[in-house]
This record gives sequence, C-alpha cells and structure tokens, in this order.
Amino acid sequence: MTVSVQPQPRSRIGSKAAAEGPSALHIQGLTKTFGDVEVLRSIDLEVRSGEFLTLLGPSGSGKTTLLRIIAGFESATSGKLMLGDTDLGSLPPSERKLGMVFQNYALFPHMSVAQNVAYGLRLRKWRGSKLDSRVREMLEIVGLGQHADRKPTQLSGGQQQRVALARALAYEPEILLMDEPLGALDRSLRLQMEEEIKRVHRQIGTTVIYVTHDQEEALVLSDRVAIMNEGRFAGLDTPMSLYHRPPNSFVARFFSDSNVLTAQVMDGVIHAVGQSFDYPPAPDGEAALAIRPGSFVIGAAPEALPGLRFDGELEEHHLLGEHEQLQVRVPEIGRLVARRNIGDGAAPEVGDTVRLFVPAAAVHVMSS
Repeated sequence: MTVSVQPQPRSRIGSKAAAEGPSALHIQGLTKTFGDVEVLRSIDLEVRSGEFLTLLGPSGSGKTTLLRIIAGFESATSGKLMLGDTDLGSLPPSERKLGMVFQNYALFPHMSVAQNVAYGLRLRKWRGSKLDSRVREMLEIVGLGQHADRKPTQLSGGQQQRVALARALAYEPEILLMDEPLGALDRSLRLQMEEEIKRVHRQIGTTVIYVTHDQEEALVLSDRVAIMNEGRFAGLDTPMSLYHRPPNSFVARFFSDSNVLTAQVMDGVIHAVGQSFDYPPAPDGEAALAIRPGSFVIGAAPEALPGLRFDGELEEHHLLGEHEQLQVRVPEIGRLVARRNIGDGAAPEVGDTVRLFVPAAAVHVMSS
C-alpha cells in the first residue's frame, strides 16, 4: 500500500530567537579528557544574552563536566571559552562574573536568609544601604520578603532553593549556572520551583545555563535545549522543534519517548514494516521513523486513511494520571509504546490483541 503525506519541516540546529542579539558565551572546540576517556568531544556553542539554555542528557553524557568547565571548577583539555570579550580559560571561578546554584543549596546554616543573600555582595564590597536595599529587592523577587530573619533550617526545601537563587542573582552575574537545582525536591515542589524560576528569569532577564536529566524541566523552562550524548551535542534547538522534529534516533527516544523504526527511502517513498508512503523531501537510503506514543490510534481505523498499522499483544499497561500507557509486542518489530486518554473506550487486558494505527502525517522521518 502506498499513501501520500505532506512533508514535515526538518529540524534545524539553533533557532531564530536564539540567533538574535549579542553573544553572552562563545565556546569553540572544547574538549576534556580524564586519562584515556574523552568526556567532551569538540563542543561548539553560542549562548545568547538573556537566553535560558538547558543542557540535557543521561548520566555520563558530559553535561555537568561542561558546566563545571564554564564555572572554572574544571579546566578544559583544549578549546576556547569566551565570556563576551573575556577569555575565561585562565580566570579562577571568583573572577568569572558567574553565579552558581547547586542541587544541595550550599546555604550557610548559621546565617539568616538575609545574611545568606548578602554574603556574595559583601565579598564584592557592597556596604550600607546599597547592600540592604539589594537584599530586600532579591528576597521580594523570590517571594521571601517575610522570611529575611529565618535560618535555612526553618525553611522548606523549595524556600531554601529560592534563597540560593536570590543569592546567586544578587550581584548581577553575567551568566547564572544551575546544576540540577531541583533534583532533591519532590514532584510537587519541583513544579512550583519551575514556575518560580521561569518568573524570575522573565523578570530579571539573566542568561541561564541549566543542567538537568529531566525532560519535563527542559520543556517547561528552556528557550533552547542542548541534548548531550557521549560528550557531543546530539541535538540543539527549541524544545518544540526537538520534541516534534527530532534530528536523530537518540533525540527521538530520549527527549520525546518516541518509538523508532528502521526504514528505507527510494524515489521519495518511505518503506517500513511492509508498508509505504510518499515523503518527497527524504533523500534515498536508510532512514529512521519516529512515532510518539500519543500519536497512535488504538483500535481499528478505516483502511482509506494513510498511515501505518500494527497488530500485537498487550504486554503491560500503566496508569499515567489522565493517560494510560500500553506496551504492545508486535511480531518482527518488537515493543511499541502507545498512550491514550483514560475513558477512550474499553481498556484492553494483558494478553489481548491490540491494533495500533498512526497517521502518516504523525510519522517523522529522520536520519538513521
């Protein structure tokens, strides 16, 4: 069966919004080796002024190492690192004009909230009314104006993270670096803090480089996301582009939890799992198809509709809030993951035969 589908725009590296305005940080050819292990492999990156850039990737992908090199806690093996016109390569952390927020907050327990926020300002010779005014301003921005005299131990985890954020932003750093700042919080607090971080970034406009392994955080917070794998950027674009038009199989699986199938392209026709459909922009050769779990229609679909059809055995199903996730074993393909809204028809049981249909327009074609 051959069907026709309108071509989808291909993923681009970068975005128009991120490409405008002055560069806050320029990284070129950055490498880092530990013994015989190459942790970063010739990283090139432009971070624009005011941008919220997230470094996302699995453990061991190099994201924290890259952040530590930017901060000055690690030195690069080779490469160029420029903050505006300043070469950061030889500067210690204290002279880099960068703020840092850690997962463990790093607050001084014997100091009050106000004293913690004032600490970095005092090191920079802020004194008197100027210091007091700035501390009050930052505490109001993060919603802790009424807690200035409390000790960190008297605050919740989310409040402590707000203090750490206020302290890091108080002296107006060129770039704010955040290393998995929400990793120690429960889900409810993480969601609240995501909103707080977005609000503060919108209000202050500081350039942010944010490290996480959580795809949801990256989707919610970022102007752009740099997805790292084995010391390289597997994808660098807006969250929407990476989610809907992943450039390769790794990004499709890691960022949007897509199912990935192998395919062949011949004369503008995609051939996969014994079916085919037209895709004019695709070059001839091997390709991969990305299908997001939510793109499936579960149950029979009219034969006239263009798309791909699968029959398989339900191996497992899980409740995900308002959605149900199905794991279906399809002969000669393996496991496919599909999601549907709760209440959309009778729920199949483990062992049942399940029919899946994905419209051709929801299939994304990418490099293998």
